[in-house]
Amino acid sequence: MIRFLIALLACAVLLALGSLYAHAHGWIGVLPSFFYQTLIFLVFSTAIIFRYLYKSNKTGLFLQLYLLTMVVKFIAYGAYNLFVILEDKPGAVANVVFFMLGYFIFTVVEIAFLYHRITSGGER
Repeated sequence: MIRFLIALLACAVLLALGSLYAHAHGWIGVLPSFFYQTLIFLVFSTAIIFRYLYKSNKTGLFLQLYLLTMVVKFIAYGAYNLFVILEDKPGAVANVVFFMLGYFIFTVVEIAFLYHRITSGGER
């Protein structure tokens, strides 16, 4: 569990620093207006969902629990993106693209650690 949190925070820091670096060098024109809010929201929601799935002792129901968390994530993330779009219509594209990039990175990390836990029994 600690390794996952370290990896998650490392990815968040790298994503933030990479975005700031790209903006400073003109590779992206503008940082998303919800840059830090999106980053914090994605990190905390990913950590909470991972902890829930990691602590789950229902091995027979793991797939159903994982799919349920995916549905909850899609609903919550859709509501968040709708809020962001309505709050900043001119910057909606930058905000949603940054959100999707963060979502993809954090989901890959989550799946990798969950896969490791399932296949090898993981760390307890």
